[in-house]
Amino acid sequence: MRSARRAWAFVSGLLLYITAIWISGRLADLRLPREFYVALGGRYSVTTVLVESLVIALLMFGLALGWSRLTVRQPPPGRRPVTGWCLGGIATAWFGCAIYGTIHMALSWDLHDLPVGLWLLSSDMPPLWGVLNTLAVVGGVLLARRQMVPRARGQTPTSSS
Repeated sequence: MRSARRAWAFVSGLLLYITAIWISGRLADLRLPREFYVALGGRYSVTTVLVESLVIALLMFGLALGWSRLTVRQPPPGRRPVTGWCLGGIATAWFGCAIYGTIHMALSWDLHDLPVGLWLLSSDMPPLWGVLNTLAVVGGVLLARRQMVPRARGQTPTSSS
């Protein structure tokens, strides 16, 4: 049973990150009214990309928090939480997406002239697919663990004397 919980947490972390990147990419493809872009300095200005990435990261944080409540729930008595396995799945998916994004970027000549800030923040730009999205997903998992798994504070093992 212990292996099944760990395997489920790992696969859940993989699926969570892939789903979050896919949804954030679709959200980044949505275009807002022209007045919004003009007010923030243009479509690809750092301010516009930062505002968009913060909004998308907040949505990904909510997704990760809800998803993680299913994965990182209260373990049965005597069992350890599986948060590390879920984070391992997220790290594996991040690594795979980064490799795919690097290959995609190397094959696309039009991506080489873009500013570095756009590569880091934008949810639809390889190779990192939005650093804030990754941080939001990891933060959602860690917050779910903190909320769902109570820690015994100030308790020391009692010895029978």
